[in-house]
Amino acid sequence: MKRSAIAIIFSTPLVLSSQQIASISFEGLKKTKESYVRQFVTAQVGGRLDSVQLERDRKTLTNLEIFGNALVKVHSTKEGDYEIVFWCDELFTLLPIFSFGGIEGNFWIQTGLSEANLGGRGNKLAAYYQYYDRSSVAAHLTFERIKRSNWGANLSFVKWSTLEPLFFSQGEVQYEYDNWTFGATAIRYFQFRDKVEFGGAYFTEDYTRVGEGFTDAPLMVSEKKILGKVLYTIDRVNYHFFYLDGVKNQLNFQTVRSIGDEPSFYIMFNDLIYHRRINEKGNFAMRFRFGVSSNEESPFAPFVLDSYLNIRGVGNRVDRGTGAIILNMEYRQTMLEKEKVAIQGVIFSDTGSWRNPGGTFSDFTDSDNFVLFAGGGLRLIHKKIYNAIFRVDYGINLQETEVNGFVLGVGQYF
Repeated sequence: MKRSAIAIIFSTPLVLSSQQIASISFEGLKKTKESYVRQFVTAQVGGRLDSVQLERDRKTLTNLEIFGNALVKVHSTKEGDYEIVFWCDELFTLLPIFSFGGIEGNFWIQTGLSEANLGGRGNKLAAYYQYYDRSSVAAHLTFERIKRSNWGANLSFVKWSTLEPLFFSQGEVQYEYDNWTFGATAIRYFQFRDKVEFGGAYFTEDYTRVGEGFTDAPLMVSEKKILGKVLYTIDRVNYHFFYLDGVKNQLNFQTVRSIGDEPSFYIMFNDLIYHRRINEKGNFAMRFRFGVSSNEESPFAPFVLDSYLNIRGVGNRVDRGTGAIILNMEYRQTMLEKEKVAIQGVIFSDTGSWRNPGGTFSDFTDSDNFVLFAGGGLRLIHKKIYNAIFRVDYGINLQETEVNGFVLGVGQYF
């Protein structure tokens, strides 16, 4: 059968009402199951050719994050109908985990195995060992959609061990922290990537004081707890290799009940993330977090000021609070881009303020709780490997320039 390729330009809506779609096929699939990607395509055999619908389906396939890019091709048949071909640039997703980060006086390393397309159906598996002051292990398994339904599930096991600085009225005390967690959640998808995740976990926490302490610093604290959580995500981010464009909002609510005499504890935080592609080589990114928790006057406050988490260059777990307002902004400019690799230059600013344990909301406007850092960095990117981005950033405190540092890691900062 003789075919001729037709290029479809999606700058304006186009509906061809007289011809039907004779077939829909997929090219470029290696590990990915066709039945998995087909469920995300709304165009149907026997339906009318609609360029807007095909572009929407193409974006959906790209946003699965297992393809670097997706293209749609339309072939006319001898009978005057159309055959649709989605060409998918599949990423390599079975990868060793080897990431690390560092600031002055502190270093962490993580090694293991990850799979972002387990079974060819977009399921995710990660298992790793981490050294961050002390040794930790973790395993996470996510079923994105069970039997092509709108339901998924997540299972996790974590043994987390670190050396934590806790802050008492008389000063800072170091504690060995151990957390054993067994968790399970259910995921309900609404639209393509809008979802609510709910479930819980059972975990134990042990704090053991290292060396000498103060009169109000206990030698050991050990508790068994039950956690309930609800996570609601609205995701409107479009992907094109390492370029991002769109908005994502994630609301996280958790409540913790101690199996004992301790009062219940809650924590709520919301992350608003915005990406804007600027011209061909530029990308602006912003993350705004607001969070609050139970406001006990305790050294075990959950919101941490830390180079790896929120303020690049500030140091390792510098302070804690029962509330946080954080704004991270950066501009990424691609300086080199080839078929498989790319290099980006980055300039950024990280700003934050914290509520003291037992304090009030006015703490957010207290200059003693406010930090402002700025800096620059590089991103070394492999375009054909899932999330293969090596980053190095240098941040400096604009209020106290002697406070500064490098932060290394894998993946974009946010």
